[in-house]
Amino acid sequence: MLYVSVHIPKTAGTSFASSLKHAFSPNEIQFDYQHERDHALLAAQGVEPLGTHQKWLSLNLPQLAWRYRKDLTQLPKSVQLVHGHFPAQKYHRALTWRKPFYITWVREPFARAVSNYFYWQTFDPDTMPDPLVRTVLSENWDLETYLFHPALRNYQSMFLKGLPWQRIDFIGVTETFTRDLATLSQLIKRPLKPFVQNTGPRPKAAHTYDHLRERFLAYHHRDAQLYQYALQRRTSSIKTNT
Repeated sequence: MLYVSVHIPKTAGTSFASSLKHAFSPNEIQFDYQHERDHALLAAQGVEPLGTHQKWLSLNLPQLAWRYRKDLTQLPKSVQLVHGHFPAQKYHRALTWRKPFYITWVREPFARAVSNYFYWQTFDPDTMPDPLVRTVLSENWDLETYLFHPALRNYQSMFLKGLPWQRIDFIGVTETFTRDLATLSQLIKRPLKPFVQNTGPRPKAAHTYDHLRERFLAYHHRDAQLYQYALQRRTSSIKTNT
């Protein structure tokens, strides 16, 4: 079995990574944060800057097998868990010959998107290798442009494209991170200590722009459905265990 932890941006993935470091030995865990490399490569191959993220998250299994053949063949056999920013199907059993145990965290979609916008604002466009982020910064997008741009529609759920939600072995909710982390710890029988890191430059900014929330959730309906699915599944799990 291979634990596959898909870190959707701004869903407590950095805090979770610290928990994983204390639960797995260095030779058991591999962090996969090659996303900026992947985006730059897609742009070099002719994909428009605004389409690089969608293209990256929409590759089918044969395309994933070809693009990541080196990453996958060089994955040490000692590795029991991979964690990072990557399309969920990158570590499909057909590509690794190991049964994946999928882990991910989701966050209330509007709060996640606002947090991600202000996080991107901390970067320098002149040194940013990611074509989409560089475009957002160099063109000085305001928050509303970012929130409703087609290139970022349903961004949270795109990371799980091709993976039925019921096939995710554990789906945590960022807003209840500590409690859900304890549930996962029992599930995988590893001691997961909670950490709080990389909260972003404006962690409560979503409240300031609450007038955009309803329209945002309608536009990003798939992300809204994913979040509700996670909440319902969490509630059902709690009832089952009580």
